Amino acid sequence: MTTDKSQLGLVHIYTGEGKGKTSAGMGLIVRALGRGLRVKIIQLFKRNTGEQFFFENSGIKYLQFKPLHPYFKNYDEKELENLKREFLEFWNDAIRDIEEYDLLLIDEVGPGLNWEVIPEKLIFDLIENKPKNMELILTGRDFPNSIKEKANYVSEVKKIKHPYDKGTLAREGVEY
Repeated sequence: MTTDKSQLGLVHIYTGEGKGKTSAGMGLIVRALGRGLRVKIIQLFKRNTGEQFFFENSGIKYLQFKPLHPYFKNYDEKELENLKREFLEFWNDAIRDIEEYDLLLIDEVGPGLNWEVIPEKLIFDLIENKPKNMELILTGRDFPNSIKEKANYVSEVKKIKHPYDKGTLAREGVEY
């Protein structure tokens, strides 16, 4: 199956406080794979996820930056500086081959920007300099307006109700 790749090249952002940002991005990945597109996934601040185990065993290019999510850990100043340095080393390696892909998903960019682990300039540069016909998906809460303005799609997932509010922790196979 061949897809007209000349129609590709837009930027998607899935953001908000509700559950489903990563799931929406992963759904788009499945759709793209079904149409024969070449896909790369970069997941930030997560580990031991169901999607990790699936994609690592499927031959899809899947990378993780695994430090604990800033939402769940209060990094002191020194730890935060080390995290920034580690991220930049990871980033430079992770995006070096993106011209080989039709679709790139980077999960949890929003929190990385919000916690200043990811410099905004990095994401601006990615959006401005990505391959012309590569679709780019960015996920996570707390995206700055400056980045949202650069996107073609911005979808906000709004939390109405969530079991976490009543003490139910993330469940394997559902939340991760």
